[in-house]
Amino acid sequence: MATPPKPPAPDADRPISRAAFFGWGLGFISLIALSVVGLGHSPQIRGAANLQYWVVVALVGAAVAAATWALARAEAASRAGDAARRLGVGLGALGLGLFLWEAVAIGRGLSPSPVGIATRLLGY
Repeated sequence: MATPPKPPAPDADRPISRAAFFGWGLGFISLIALSVVGLGHSPQIRGAANLQYWVVVALVGAAVAAATWALARAEAASRAGDAARRLGVGLGALGLGLFLWEAVAIGRGLSPSPVGIATRLLGY
């Protein structure tokens, strides 16, 4: 008696891996974080952030943290994908720290923000 064919693995029909999906999500959310920081440099917000600004910062920060956490827990399909995943996790964690630092510096009117430090080092 012949044995029935083996069913395909559940992940075999997916065009991209979960790590790639979370990596693209992290990249997209990072662009939103950059736009929040850019908006925060508006003269109307600098040092006098309202509740709406803090809610947006909290939501974007939570989204970046969740995407970074999901990417850290996902498995890549190849060795190169795993190296890219690890790089993405490191950059996501660094980006989250810089985003929160810059957002708090903008909202509270503090001068030692990452953008302020970079502009001083570059002589602008």
